[in-house]
Amino acid sequence: MTTQDLFGTWLLSRWDFTVDGVPRGYPMGEDAQGQIIYGTDGHMSAILMMRGRPLSEAPQFHQASPKERELAALGYISYGGTWEMRGDLVVHHVAFALFPNWIGTDLVREVSWNGVDLVLTAQPEVSRTGKTVINRLFWRRAVAASETAERRAL
Repeated sequence: MTTQDLFGTWLLSRWDFTVDGVPRGYPMGEDAQGQIIYGTDGHMSAILMMRGRPLSEAPQFHQASPKERELAALGYISYGGTWEMRGDLVVHHVAFALFPNWIGTDLVREVSWNGVDLVLTAQPEVSRTGKTVINRLFWRRAVAASETAERRAL
């Protein structure tokens, strides 16, 4: 696994999780949307959201009601920063985040492949009930970093 394997833009094709090895469905629904970008400059950004999130009536976020802000945060993840490979792990060093507030944290993901999909698996977590929870996100390449550079040069 090399950093060149990850360069480019990836679209979420599936996100599932298991509890004690048993599939438990999809954290943001079966048709969640997402994009992760690994830049050749060592920067990355990720956005994940539930399809069909409720729209806000307020023209700007700070004008929304507390309930609208709460609903906006549900089913939405957005963060970015720098990234690095450590063997078969990719580490996201979070420098900015909208929801949730992961600023200053390192998100470690195991990297593997499932056919054409890039699979990022979060480190297993133990729930309050002592069960092991594993999140696994499947990404399909949308645009390679070299294609993006070529388009900018045109």
